[in-house]
Amino acid sequence: MLGTRFTEMFGLEHPVMSAPMAGHSGADLAAAVATAGGLGSFGGMGPGRAPGWITEQVAAIRAVTDRPFAIGFITPFLPMAAPLLDEALAQRPDAICLSFSDPGPWADKIHDAGARLICQVQDLDGADLAAAAGADVLIAQGTEAGGHTGTMSTLPLLSSVIARHPDTPVLAAGGIGDGSTMAAAMVAGAEGVVMGTALLATPEATDVPDRFKELVVASDGTDTVLTHAYDVVGGYPFPAPISDRMRANRFTAEWAGREEELRSRKDEFQAHVSLGEEFDPDVHAARYGQAAAFVVQIQPAAAVIRSVVEQAETILHSRPHSLRAT
Repeated sequence: MLGTRFTEMFGLEHPVMSAPMAGHSGADLAAAVATAGGLGSFGGMGPGRAPGWITEQVAAIRAVTDRPFAIGFITPFLPMAAPLLDEALAQRPDAICLSFSDPGPWADKIHDAGARLICQVQDLDGADLAAAAGADVLIAQGTEAGGHTGTMSTLPLLSSVIARHPDTPVLAAGGIGDGSTMAAAMVAGAEGVVMGTALLATPEATDVPDRFKELVVASDGTDTVLTHAYDVVGGYPFPAPISDRMRANRFTAEWAGREEELRSRKDEFQAHVSLGEEFDPDVHAARYGQAAAFVVQIQPAAAVIRSVVEQAETILHSRPHSLRAT
């Protein structure tokens, strides 16, 4: 077993956290990851999330396990959705995860409610803001990640954040999907990893359409693109330079480099790209990252975590002995 400050902080068996993917994660996936010995999480925001939904998700998790879990929020959206954070804190989660902008305005409220503050950052300025806010854990998210992400690759960002904030546990996110990528992050100094794409093609990812899961399984990790097209149409206020990694499709190709024109015509396309009953991969966003290369079948979340952790442990034990310094 791999023990770190992160596992000790939450009493985990494995230094693994599931990404709180908005619209793609809920109670089933969070509970499965928690039961498997990691820190399960779910996104507290997403399409159609009515008041009471967070409370229902927490109740569903606690009906399955008493292990720790986290709830994630997109920080720049909180001024418009503060009641969702209040609802989440009322449920007494073990941690709240914030991403994509300064967590300072929300940090005291989170800590006062007895929750740990986990901050996902995409650059060094973001890491500094999170540390200044008293983050208990930092997540260095590289651009390999699916969904919204920054511009810096995982390992350079991870190493830089660790050097800058050695007193805070740092997790690696982005491109982590097998034992070798987890081992690489741990050798680089990570005290755990965050997996999102690797858990999309699981039965417990109940918000993910079956066709979406099939695309993840079929991907070799090279079919994604960074785009702003869906954020422009949706009017989502992500700060620059955050963009959106997803499977390249007809819509992303049509509007590549034409974001300003799309902005002026966004009302024409809002209904077109909104996910209805049928998922159409040429029209709708399939947000997954480069770690799709490691997803070869649909299998339970516990099996994914067990496989990744066991491979990482084997590599970490065997690889140093095969290297010779000269």
